[in-house]
Amino acid sequence: MKQHKLSQWSSWGLWERWVLATTVAEVVGLAVICVLSVAVSPFGYVRGVLTLIGTIFGIVLGFAQWLVLRQYIRHSRRWIFATAIGSLFAWFTGLTIITLMAFVYAGASGDGTTAALIKGVVLLGGGLGAMLGFCQWLVLKSEIRFSMWWILANALAWALGLLVAFVGVGMVPSGLTIQAALITAATGTAMGTVVGGITGIVLVWLFKPRRKQFH
Repeated sequence: MKQHKLSQWSSWGLWERWVLATTVAEVVGLAVICVLSVAVSPFGYVRGVLTLIGTIFGIVLGFAQWLVLRQYIRHSRRWIFATAIGSLFAWFTGLTIITLMAFVYAGASGDGTTAALIKGVVLLGGGLGAMLGFCQWLVLKSEIRFSMWWILANALAWALGLLVAFVGVGMVPSGLTIQAALITAATGTAMGTVVGGITGIVLVWLFKPRRKQFH
């Protein structure tokens, strides 16, 4: 079993690697989602495709973050599985709620509606982030004291991250074009920086002084 203390690395370095890993995963994940969405849109969105999209996104995110975490926690490969499961659950839950929101706000307009929609997106992101954070916490709980803070960190991070994604994806034109690719990349970068930045701060705070000792 490997044992690495955070003191062997600077806190800033860990945070940088975490943000980079999360950002790359978000860009790749959004690109996969966009390509698959365009590819299957003529045939409708079937359950199998939605399952595939959610699972792929979770695996990409989990693998990228695992590359950083594997130096600090034992059984680190569980992180990939936990993230994939959390992403899958969050994906299905999010799609259901988004569909309901679309029905509620269909045909409505005005500042009040926009504000309510933004609030809904933020609350949705917080809920989905908590769901993903809980699945990842199942891996962290035996490694770090006070690891429940990880769930709250993800709730906050994904609340803001989903808001960024909502704004960015709304500007993506239909079809596979250079403009669509650039906007998707910019959106993924911004979203990954927000999510990775917030969760990275909490990760460093949790690891540095509260590493559990295993015998």
